[in-house]
Amino acid sequence: MPRGYGYGNARVRAMRSRLLTAGDYDELLAKATAEEVITRLADTPYQSDIEAALVRFDGARCVFEAVRTNLTRTLLQMREFYEGEPAALIDILLRRWDRHNLLAVLRGQKQGASLESVLSITVPVGRIDVVALRELARQAGTRAVVDLMTIWRLPYAAALSGVQARAGVIADLDQLELALNRQHYASIREALGQGNGNRGLVLERIQTEIDLINITTVLRLVRLPELVPLVRQRYHAADACPLLIEPGGQVPSQRLAGLANEANGVESVMRALNDTPYGSALEAGWRRYQAGEGGIAALERELERWQAAHSAAMFGRDPLSIAIPIGYLGYKEAEVVNLRLIAQGAELNMRRERVRREMIIL
Repeated sequence: MPRGYGYGNARVRAMRSRLLTAGDYDELLAKATAEEVITRLADTPYQSDIEAALVRFDGARCVFEAVRTNLTRTLLQMREFYEGEPAALIDILLRRWDRHNLLAVLRGQKQGASLESVLSITVPVGRIDVVALRELARQAGTRAVVDLMTIWRLPYAAALSGVQARAGVIADLDQLELALNRQHYASIREALGQGNGNRGLVLERIQTEIDLINITTVLRLVRLPELVPLVRQRYHAADACPLLIEPGGQVPSQRLAGLANEANGVESVMRALNDTPYGSALEAGWRRYQAGEGGIAALERELERWQAAHSAAMFGRDPLSIAIPIGYLGYKEAEVVNLRLIAQGAELNMRRERVRREMIIL
């Protein structure tokens, strides 16, 4: 297979042409039940995934499983189109699913979730395969998970075991999640090095992810201002920086920590960040928040919508660069969100206007 981006990007462009259209979404939204949604999806590129999922599931659960398996297969296929540095950068982009999967395992342990329910939300396309994830999810508690990761020398094991060692007892879930997040982004920054050219494009996406995690943390803190002094006391810190990923992305973590310290409410954060790339998304989320459309989740969805659009816009950049895979990821991940929303909305008989408002149409 030739090196460079020409071959792989041509294949990814072909993959984009098979994504669902606005017309497909209109037809799916018009369906009255999850079973009707399944029937319609069987006439799309999701046919084989739907047929496989129907063997085990029905209703929205069938759609969720079909979407998950389709995403897993698609991302693994995309990875095979590249070699050399392009492949290495694709691998870095796919690491986000290692982070996602380990968080699912840790949260599942905390909630006492079943093995199958944990695995049903994993997408094993990173460095930790489905066999390892299954065994981790079988463990009896978070300590056992971290111990097994350490024995296997899996990514992030050292960061998570360090938290447990400092705690002296079983670490809280939030401490483990923060350690995982920090190690994840620190390792990616190290792998990207100086971040010029294609590496710079990957770094741009990574910085956006960091910003959105940090902004969401601050929004949750200012909504419950009584938490801020508790955070400072727990971490023996002058501000909320211990809860943020450092260094930040385009918005410095110190600036966000200052907003958390002020604790002047959600609107104050929205106003203070109006001059950042996320200003328009926060303003749209604030309008929905005021209207009672989902609380903090409404702001998170608008930030997610902005991120998807920002990634998808990469498709218009250099056609012989990592921008094309990044753009495709933006489109594909939005499709996953939309199909899950449509299936859930149909099963719960939600108003279609409400479902459409939550969708990410690019």
